Amino acid sequence: MIKPESAKIEEFEEVIKLINKVFRISRGYNPTMQQEFPLLLNKDNIENMIVIKENKKIVSDVNYLIQDILIQGIKIKTASIGAVCTDKEHEGKRYSSKILDRVEEKMYDDGVDIVLISGDRSLYTRRMCSKVKNFYKYTITPKDIQLNLDIQEYNEKYINQMIQMYNQNSTRYFRTKNQFETLLKSATIPFGNYKYKKLVIKKDDNLIGYIVIRLIDKEEKKIGQIIELNLAPNYVNDTISYLAYKYDLDYVDYWVHVKDCKNHIENSDEVSIDYLHGTIKIINYEKLCKNLHNYFSQYLDNEILDNMEFEDLDNRYLIKYKDEELVIENVDSLNKLFFEGKIKEEVLNEKPHIEKFIKDIFPLDFVWTANLNYQ
Repeated sequence: MIKPESAKIEEFEEVIKLINKVFRISRGYNPTMQQEFPLLLNKDNIENMIVIKENKKIVSDVNYLIQDILIQGIKIKTASIGAVCTDKEHEGKRYSSKILDRVEEKMYDDGVDIVLISGDRSLYTRRMCSKVKNFYKYTITPKDIQLNLDIQEYNEKYINQMIQMYNQNSTRYFRTKNQFETLLKSATIPFGNYKYKKLVIKKDDNLIGYIVIRLIDKEEKKIGQIIELNLAPNYVNDTISYLAYKYDLDYVDYWVHVKDCKNHIENSDEVSIDYLHGTIKIINYEKLCKNLHNYFSQYLDNEILDNMEFEDLDNRYLIKYKDEELVIENVDSLNKLFFEGKIKEEVLNEKPHIEKFIKDIFPLDFVWTANLNYQ
């Protein structure tokens, strides 16, 4: 019987070879997946590299990396899935789906609260991994302007100051220093038509920010995407406009969560509501709500919170306040409530305390998952 299992340490190179074959070599690129995703594709993470073998040969693989995310200082445990692949000769056997079934069971046992997936194809959406709209996308065009700032290429001497700036964000991935340094190198490796710039921003010889920007050279246009930015909002629009002009870009996109009022900018060329990158799914509803108790307490009166209950009813999800009850019918609707703030108004009729809870709490503040931690 063929069943998913964790790869063995002696099989690590075979797994990497399959991943590179599917994602790089078959597309005419160099086999750089391990260099690009060194936290995910790492011997220390071998337990979370789940494979299927035929005749002792690895033919399908799903990998996940457990990471802590702080939501306004409150820690939750997440898992990022990446490099999901099946050898072309073994496609059509639903191997990825079988592995993902095992992965979700294992993540639950590992205490994971939510899973983040880099893709949004049907393989994931039919598992009720959801696309959620919860970010403002600012589109900024190039302008030939004088900038009263000094922008320089990144130098390792600035790393501690950059770490300090990043850690001042109350909503962020938790990173060790080694992880921060590793991600700055690996997440900016050129690939295909992608190149990157790592820049520091100084004013009066003082470091005031840093920026990581992806440059995408398409045949018809050149665009930029902000991977990570830490800079006071009053400098953001002009800085990005200046860089767009400097690198001959048609425009640059920059994403800020709808709850991140500290970093909203007012003078971009265009703003729209956009999706969180990839898809997201709640793995353990009751544990997530328990971990978020202190987050909830920042926005709710004690009397309301003390009487709130959260229960998993075998893939239906209860929110209860005394005699008020709301049942969320499936995990897709649960995902969209928590991360998009989306719910049908009529289900809140005659549930004033639950309605207040939902209006005050959701959507949860969240990270832009396609930042340096993208795996």
